[in-house]
Amino acid sequence: MELTWRNRLMQEPEWWDFKRWPFVDSQSLSPAARRRYHTNTRIVANVLDGRPLNEVARELRLSPSWVTQLMNRCLAGNEDAPPALTQGLVPHRRLRRSQRKTALSTLTHSAGDRCAFEYVMNTVPGLKAHLMKQIRRAVTRHRRGQNLTPRRFHAMFVAYLIAQDWPQDVYPFTSPSRGYEAARRFLKDSLADLKMPRDKPRVTGPKIPPVCAFQEIHIDEAHIDCKGAAAVVLHNQMKPVRLARISLLLARDVGTGAYLAGSFALTTHPDSADILGLLEQLVQPWEPLTLTAPGLSYSAKAGFPSALNESFCRPTFGIVRLDNALVHLSHQVRRMVCDHLGATANFGLPKNPKARALIEQAFRRLNVDIHRLPSTTGSHPTDVLREPAKLQKEPPFVSLKALEEAIGVLLTEYNHSPLGNQGAQTPMEQMQYQMANHLLPLRATSLGPGLGPYERSQVVTVRKGFTIDEPRINFEGCQYTGAALNDASRINQKVTIVFDIRDIRSLQVFTLDGQRLGEVLAPGTWQRFAHSISMRKKINRLVRENALSRHDPLGGFFDYMAAHYTLPRDALTLLRLTAGSTPEDEQQEELSVQNERTASDDKALKKALNQLPDWTPAMAKKRR
Repeated sequence: MELTWRNRLMQEPEWWDFKRWPFVDSQSLSPAARRRYHTNTRIVANVLDGRPLNEVARELRLSPSWVTQLMNRCLAGNEDAPPALTQGLVPHRRLRRSQRKTALSTLTHSAGDRCAFEYVMNTVPGLKAHLMKQIRRAVTRHRRGQNLTPRRFHAMFVAYLIAQDWPQDVYPFTSPSRGYEAARRFLKDSLADLKMPRDKPRVTGPKIPPVCAFQEIHIDEAHIDCKGAAAVVLHNQMKPVRLARISLLLARDVGTGAYLAGSFALTTHPDSADILGLLEQLVQPWEPLTLTAPGLSYSAKAGFPSALNESFCRPTFGIVRLDNALVHLSHQVRRMVCDHLGATANFGLPKNPKARALIEQAFRRLNVDIHRLPSTTGSHPTDVLREPAKLQKEPPFVSLKALEEAIGVLLTEYNHSPLGNQGAQTPMEQMQYQMANHLLPLRATSLGPGLGPYERSQVVTVRKGFTIDEPRINFEGCQYTGAALNDASRINQKVTIVFDIRDIRSLQVFTLDGQRLGEVLAPGTWQRFAHSISMRKKINRLVRENALSRHDPLGGFFDYMAAHYTLPRDALTLLRLTAGSTPEDEQQEELSVQNERTASDDKALKKALNQLPDWTPAMAKKRR
């Protein structure tokens, strides 16, 4: 809504006092403009003092309309926009951008062409975006762009209006030039604006890097540029299959350059449980892997800092730096970092990996050794070290466990490699020196009562069963029952359940005031394998799509993965499903996956291995 100067003073009476108006330094104006400025100042001051307009105009030898125009220039305008005030007293100063308020000219009614081109650009849907797209293509030399000239640009402007059925009796068709000059000026101004140099946003990192141990931790995950294999036993026959790429999660200390923890996720997209497993290794003693691959062995001093003594398992971490991945922004990871580790979570700026250059350097250094393996995917699609197409049809020569063991040995060896920025000392020596001579704070041994890093709680309602009177709890598409709910008074009452996100086959039930009631179990069809919430959701989605049966969804999912075990991604999912299963669970299934992760006493695997003959020179094919 447009306001006059009188309406403005009625809505904002504080402008009656001329002393409240902003100050303008008249010395910066030219002599002629300075004289006009002081005259305008005298006019406005007399009007605000309450004198009539005719009297002010007669005293300064001006017309009353001039005084009204000056007051409107300073105080009138849109009610949502601030008034010009003192800026309106400066002569010939443009206060606001010109804008057309009347309708466009037609053949029968001429209303002028001022600001008509801009009015058309803002009125016709998609016109301005279409023209700006063509201008950007011309500036960036796009393959679909044109070498624009004013005549070509004006022709595009007119052609778009005709395609949109713009009336032929309205501007620009009422003008002989059809808005050519306005289109030329718009093209000239747009080209000049797009060709102006743009300063890239500069991100300033910390100038003083941390020098103390555990003061700053960098955490990230990356795909291993190598594919492994696993042995699948089907009908007493062992078949090697190709697996998809796995992910490596690393945690590195900035002050000493030491690797604090490293874990593997049997998936290309780690979830929050994988991140929590890495964070838990920071406060748990390191246990070396059982090396079975030939040629691999740990050195006498190899290991992570958590294997030294108890003090290295409970340091006080300062800042834990992660990127802006959704898995890092989850509430579980935040709670683990802040509550359990007592650290500060820093997610940095988007698309700024330089803030975590140390962990990026670790992955780049690790790829140098991983690219020695024949099943590597290379650093880029044209890498000469990339696995050739003729070898991609067969399973890789390197097994998954051998790949994990090799990477584990490399990480521990890096901790005992001298670094130039540490004065030719190894990260482990530097950390031992700081722990022995510096006052590094330690966390308390007991964190007190509360949920563990993998535990979650939820409030649910106890319901009555459909077929029997046994109470139940609905959770993630399953009905949990047990002796803890066998009380008629608890039906339709709310309780708190506590569960482990890695295995939801059982739930712990508590009352709302914290009294423990006991444990409830999922149906027997969901008890075969330990499965997480994410896997339960995936199985339920397949059930809704009629890909699995509702009677035995977990067994059907196992059979579904077994039927597609030749696909690397499904084979990796099958391996992840059976990685945490027990030997009793494996004996119930006809298909089992054996990759040194499972128990070594698998009867089917032993029988298949015994049937394989030993290698002899007679097996070699001789060329004729």
